[in-house]
Amino acid sequence: MRFAHFSDIHLGFQKSRPLQDVEQDVFERALDDCIRRSVDFILICGDTFHANIPEMRVQKFAFAALRRVHEAGIPVYVIYGSHDFSPSATSVIDLLVETGYITNVQRLASNDDGTMSLGFVTDEKTGAKLAGISGLGASKDITYYEKLDRGPLEAEQGLRIFMLHGAISEMRTADDAAQAADAAMPLSYMPRNFDYYAGGHMHRYNRGKFDDYPHVVYPGTLFAGFHSDLEENARGATRGYVLAEFDDTGITDVRQIEIKNCEYDMVRVNATHKTSHAVNEEIGQKLAGAEPADKVVILSVSGRMSEGKTTDVDFAAISDSLQKKGAVEVKISRRQLSSAEYEITESKGETAEEIAVNSFGENIGQVDSGVAELTGRRGVELAKRLLDILGRPALENEPLNVYQERITGEAMAALELDGEQK
Repeated sequence: MRFAHFSDIHLGFQKSRPLQDVEQDVFERALDDCIRRSVDFILICGDTFHANIPEMRVQKFAFAALRRVHEAGIPVYVIYGSHDFSPSATSVIDLLVETGYITNVQRLASNDDGTMSLGFVTDEKTGAKLAGISGLGASKDITYYEKLDRGPLEAEQGLRIFMLHGAISEMRTADDAAQAADAAMPLSYMPRNFDYYAGGHMHRYNRGKFDDYPHVVYPGTLFAGFHSDLEENARGATRGYVLAEFDDTGITDVRQIEIKNCEYDMVRVNATHKTSHAVNEEIGQKLAGAEPADKVVILSVSGRMSEGKTTDVDFAAISDSLQKKGAVEVKISRRQLSSAEYEITESKGETAEEIAVNSFGENIGQVDSGVAELTGRRGVELAKRLLDILGRPALENEPLNVYQERITGEAMAALELDGEQK
C-alpha cells in the first residue's frame, strides 16, 4: 500500500501567465503520476491555495484536477494552511469538501477540563487512521497543541498518520528560520509513536527520524509559494511530492518523487566598490552568452556601489532584452543593491518576503501596544498576514463594495476583531 504526501502547492501564487502555466502543469503532472502509480490515497498538508478565495481561473483548474483524482478512486485528505484558511469566510477548500473531492481531516473538539480532543478519520480502503491539525495565521494553532489530550491518540491501535502545518524546531534549518517569521514548536507537542508525521509549511524537502517519532517528513513546495523558492529552484533544489509505502508492520519506504518544473538561468553580480556604469557593463557581459529561451532568468545584483545611483542600472532594459530572447520570465532581485552617493535607509532582504519580515521585525519593538499578539514573532507574522490580505486583488466581476467588505472582514478576522470594534 502507498500514499502520496503533498504540501504548500500555493495555487494562485504566480501572477504572470507563463508561470501560472508552469504552476498548473506541475500540479497536474504530479496528480497524474499519483494516478499512474495507483496510490491508495493522497495527503495535502496545507496551503493548497495561496489565498482562501483565489481567482476563478484557479478555482476552475483545481476543481477539474481534483475531480480526475476523485474519478480515479483515490481519496484526498487535507488540512488547512495559514494561506487557504479564513475564520470569517468560506474557503474554496470548504467547497471542495462539499463536492466530495477532498476530505478535511481535522476533528478537533474542546473538553470541559480545558483540554482539546482530536479524532481520527479512517481511510476505508487501507484502514490507515489519519489525525490532523490545520495551520492558522500568527501561529495560533500552537495553542491547540499545548492543550491537546495526547493520551487517546497515543493509545489508538493500527497504522496512524498525523498531519500538521507548522514548523517543528528539531526540523528547522537556519535558512528556514530566516525565511519565516512564525514560531516553531517542539516535536514533543505531537502525539508520540505515530507511524508517519506528514508536515507542511516549510518549503524545503526535509525528512527526520527521532525517538518516538520515526518518520517526520516535509515534502516542501511543489513549485513555488515564495519568490525565494524560484531562486532555490535555480540553485538546483529538487521539487516534488513524497511517496510512502506501508504494510501491516508500518512504514516500509519513504522517498521524494521529483516533478520537474522549468529551466533556469541565474546570474549574480556583486556591485561592491563599482560604479553604476561598471555594473551595467558586467551584467551585459554575463548575459551576453546566456541562452534564456524557455527559461526563467533570475538576476541578483547586490552590494554598495562606489559611484552613481541604483536607478542608473537599467533593469527595465535588461528585462526587455531577455524577454525578447524568449525568456519565460525575468525575476530581478536588487533589494540588496545600494550606493555610497545615494544611501537609502531601508530594511534589506533578497525577496519581498524577507524585506517585509526584516522591516516588521526591526520596527515592531518600537511600539508598546500592551498586547502579546502584536509583539515579537507573533506580531511580525500577523503584520505579514495583514499585508497579504490587504494586497489581494478583487475577484473577476466582483463589485467594489463586495470586494471591500470581503477584505475588511478577513483583516478584522485576522486581528480577531468584530465589526463593532475599532
